[in-house]
Amino acid sequence: MKILKSIALIIFTLIIFTACTFERGIVLFNTQPITKENALKNSKVFNEGARVYYLFIAPKKMNTEFIRVQVFKMTDKAPWGGNEVVRTKDYRLMKDERYYHTNYFTLYEKGRYVMQVFSHNDFQHPLALNDFYIK
Repeated sequence: MKILKSIALIIFTLIIFTACTFERGIVLFNTQPITKENALKNSKVFNEGARVYYLFIAPKKMNTEFIRVQVFKMTDKAPWGGNEVVRTKDYRLMKDERYYHTNYFTLYEKGRYVMQVFSHNDFQHPLALNDFYIK
């Protein structure tokens, strides 16, 4: 029993001290166009064919001029680990948009989806990600 506790403590310590952390922003979804009044009313479930409005808020001012917004579907049918990329789009940020980005897209297939936002400087570590459902 003492050995199990020691092993658990070592594993926990290794996880805490060796984990790489990246500053993450947030992605909020809404069924209506994003405004000051509804920006923090996050929705997770959308109907097929309905617009999915999103607001990406960066963790800090972005120095990059471009971001990539990628949406993928969580599925068992995809060949690479259950993820099927359904939408990827690059956006140019204006100088007054270096802290946020907002837009919308439409999906026509039911399922669980994940949206992630990347800086063009680093496609390995997303700036933010969040999941949502199409019913």
